[in-house]
Amino acid sequence: MKYVTAFFIAILVFTIPHELSAQDSLKQTTVYPVGISLEYGIGNLAVTDEYISDEKYSGSIPYYRVQWIKSHQDYIYHLSLDYRYSSEIKNYNVSTDIYQFTLHQGFSYAGPKFSLFNKDAYLFLGPSTEVYFYFNQQNIAVSGFDYAQSIAFLVSLGIDSDLIYKLANHFNIESSLNVSLLSLGFRMVDMEETDESPAKLLTLFAGTNAVFRLGIRYYIAQNFSIKAGYLFHLTRISSWDPLLSASDSFVFTVTYGF
Repeated sequence: MKYVTAFFIAILVFTIPHELSAQDSLKQTTVYPVGISLEYGIGNLAVTDEYISDEKYSGSIPYYRVQWIKSHQDYIYHLSLDYRYSSEIKNYNVSTDIYQFTLHQGFSYAGPKFSLFNKDAYLFLGPSTEVYFYFNQQNIAVSGFDYAQSIAFLVSLGIDSDLIYKLANHFNIESSLNVSLLSLGFRMVDMEETDESPAKLLTLFAGTNAVFRLGIRYYIAQNFSIKAGYLFHLTRISSWDPLLSASDSFVFTVTYGF
């Protein structure tokens, strides 16, 4: 239930109306934390993968991310690679190995600057492309390969939204929401039981991959900053045997700007 609550809080953050004022987008791109970032986090994952079992598996999982952000004349380009792996995902005494990999590329354009509680805030919106890979290997002895392993793969078009709030001279509050809108999905299927295609075109409601972030950044120097925050990741695929994966993590980021 906490995963669903966190997801809807993320939606509300980006749909609350604010009083906006016009601002030169070139000036606004200077507040975006450009450069290379390394991120590490630890948290919990819960997954129900009905290709293998209708039981929920859960446990701790670490999170790793490297990101490159570059400011151009009228947009921000960002490229990131995320990786998760854990062998501690369990249902009672049965464990499974979970691998998750995301390659994300986005182009963010500055919206109007606005004031919130007498502080400046900046909104960025733009399109994104993404490759997401999920692999689940259950640690049990079975007679066949298929029933102990599950694979899902999404190639998606989506939207990125970022909100940067200038809390103080060296402090920013940052939040972001990345959502896939249209995906080409691939899923492992049981060829003996069904003639269903392993590849389908999925809308937001049939194949969702969404990430919400909220954190506070401190600038130690003009080109060096650190950030501590919260991350929520939701993957939901319903066109085949349903897959629902949700994780929340506390993350720490170091950013160096060139």
